Amino acid sequence: MTSKQKHSMQPQPNHDESVRQDFVTDLRAFLTDDIYPKITPYYEKNVEPEFIKERNRKPKDKSEVRDLMLKDKSYQSWSLLQRLSQQMMFTAVIDTVERTLDDLIERLKQHNSLGTLELDNDVEIPKYLTAYDIHQQPGGYHTENIEDDIAPGVVYDISLPIYSGNSMGDENDLLSQAIIGYMQNYIKLPEPERMLDIGCAIGNSTLPFAKIFPNTEIHGIDVASPCLRYAHARANALGVTAHFSQQNAEQTNFENETFDLITSCLLLHETSHGAIPKIINEAYRLLKPGGWMMHLDVYPFHRQAIEPLYDFLKDWEIINNNENFSGALRNMNLQQIFEDAGFIKDTIEFTSAEANGQHTKGYTGDFYLKLPIYVAQKPNIP
Repeated sequence: MTSKQKHSMQPQPNHDESVRQDFVTDLRAFLTDDIYPKITPYYEKNVEPEFIKERNRKPKDKSEVRDLMLKDKSYQSWSLLQRLSQQMMFTAVIDTVERTLDDLIERLKQHNSLGTLELDNDVEIPKYLTAYDIHQQPGGYHTENIEDDIAPGVVYDISLPIYSGNSMGDENDLLSQAIIGYMQNYIKLPEPERMLDIGCAIGNSTLPFAKIFPNTEIHGIDVASPCLRYAHARANALGVTAHFSQQNAEQTNFENETFDLITSCLLLHETSHGAIPKIINEAYRLLKPGGWMMHLDVYPFHRQAIEPLYDFLKDWEIINNNENFSGALRNMNLQQIFEDAGFIKDTIEFTSAEANGQHTKGYTGDFYLKLPIYVAQKPNIP
């Protein structure tokens, strides 16, 4: 049996667990990359014509498309299987994590020599993270059931390849590589003295910066202590020095003007209307004059126009996969929020960052390999 273990803090599934995980990987690939691309031509041939015949026009927005598609048996079948495949993924992964968890927690003692880990029991987990299980991951990312729990972090780490069809790379760092690519191509940022990755989870979006910035002091913050414990041990297993601390990105304990670069990957759409301005204002406070802020998220700026069907399909994650704030983020005036925080108007940009993945077709390619990046620079005035 081929090992699925990418580093020494990952558990190795046994034969039966591995077979179940492979099955779910293949099922998700079939649903996302073979069936999903057929939804649009199916809609144009079988669903939309009836609407046009009745009303003498095409559907004008996603709500009209939703009314049509939610009644369609073929779409219902795909949507149900897509949601069930997410639940099956976590079931298959959790079996491995629960079987090996005691040993993994023991391994924490051998994976703590590099970097630092600071946890704070007084940090309050925001309601937007506790109200429901994000992505349907049981217990979310923050729930602790035993002392020194790392289970949510391990589950996240070994479920990502299944979720993405093995497109995220051996270190699950595809998305941060998109930020790095954009930064190298367009910003030409010199090596920072210090950088901060907010909402870092298990550090898969944090550690890649150590490879291109070997002399940079790298920090990652999150509110979820199980993920941070795992992130620190995972960094040690990969031989990377990074500093992790349990903090809310809305208000941190760092000094003013501490960082040259602040990043996030898929954080903003997991927060709330009230949190977004606070996160942006805090980033501005923490940046040194001339520092850059870069957030990779989910709104598809690479689409010149949002067609009603496409807009409806992008809402699938919101309705069916507990991504409740994603749709609302699309409608926020982020330009104004960035300007109000103090960022230079001419440097504020909402564009796309492309990642070089192995898997570029269908749902994965359309949604994850060309993601929007929100960029802004703090004025270079002390």
